[in-house]
Amino acid sequence: MTTRSVRLALLSAVLIAIMLLPQAWPASSATAPLKPGLPIRSAQEVAVQWKKLMNPSGNAENPYLTSPSVSPPYAPGSLQPRYIRDGVDAVNFYRFVSGLPYDLTATTDLNAQAQYGAVLLAAEDDFSHEPAKPWDMPQAFYKRGLESASSSNLYAYYGGEDHIAALSIDAYMEDSDTSNLAEVGHRRWILNPPLKRIGLGQAASEEGWIYSVMQVVDESRAKVPDFNYVAYPANGAFPLEIFGPDYAWSVSLNEEKFQAPEGKKVTVTVVRQRDRKTWTLNSKYGKVAEKGNYFTVEPSGYGSGAAIIFRPGGILKYEDGDRYQVTIQGLRSQTGTARTLSYAVDFVRAIK
Repeated sequence: MTTRSVRLALLSAVLIAIMLLPQAWPASSATAPLKPGLPIRSAQEVAVQWKKLMNPSGNAENPYLTSPSVSPPYAPGSLQPRYIRDGVDAVNFYRFVSGLPYDLTATTDLNAQAQYGAVLLAAEDDFSHEPAKPWDMPQAFYKRGLESASSSNLYAYYGGEDHIAALSIDAYMEDSDTSNLAEVGHRRWILNPPLKRIGLGQAASEEGWIYSVMQVVDESRAKVPDFNYVAYPANGAFPLEIFGPDYAWSVSLNEEKFQAPEGKKVTVTVVRQRDRKTWTLNSKYGKVAEKGNYFTVEPSGYGSGAAIIFRPGGILKYEDGDRYQVTIQGLRSQTGTARTLSYAVDFVRAIK
């Protein structure tokens, strides 16, 4: 007997831009290429954190502390703390390798909110940020579920007994299917520097679909890093285990420091150092497809601000030890100064 699995993800319908006041860089750095301005991880650090954070141990066969009910009488239920912890660990690993603070926590109130959203989705297998109200669901329950679904990352899975909390985080970070490539919004919310508090919920429908909800629209971090941009894959050592040849690359700009980018003026150059293979990506590569060269500038307020999204085509796989040099031109600071971004990605194996 074969097991069928389907992974789907939707972008959050609530776009909350983080509005910050502009400030200039010091005059001495006015023309120098900009690095991300975040810590650079070493291969050894990546391996250590992989062992610590990417080995889920929660009970995937029975993840519930109290089981949700997706038909009358409706009940949100709750997840086992260890199972939730596995999902939080995965989020923190992705933030760690991106140079961001990796101390996120799942709070009781946000976990509860996410459960209402998951039950609402599962009640009628309505995978949407605006699911319809089941006729027999109390209005108060529906309201809480709708508030959750409309402000979360959503994931749906069918088949098997996999660790859905961990899988959902991987799917949000991949974010490169044709319905998400042009925005990578799930990824941008997870890599939002001010993020500190999240919530995870899960419920299964009577038809066997499992719905996972991640409350991720948050900016409660007291001390936000003074970053220039968030690159994914990131500057420095980056694990091969979480990045495939058809995945989107993305650079989320700190809108405190950059003017809104104009897509037709931005160019991305990617150079593979071992053979000097070069990709020059710009607006002529704006057609969404499963593979091949791709480029867009996405201005919406997912996470920290506008993003440059690109993909060098024709790569069969990324190799251990490969270095890719990325240069982005055509940006301007808030004061109008032309800015060039430059960083290098060193692909490594996290599992030695």
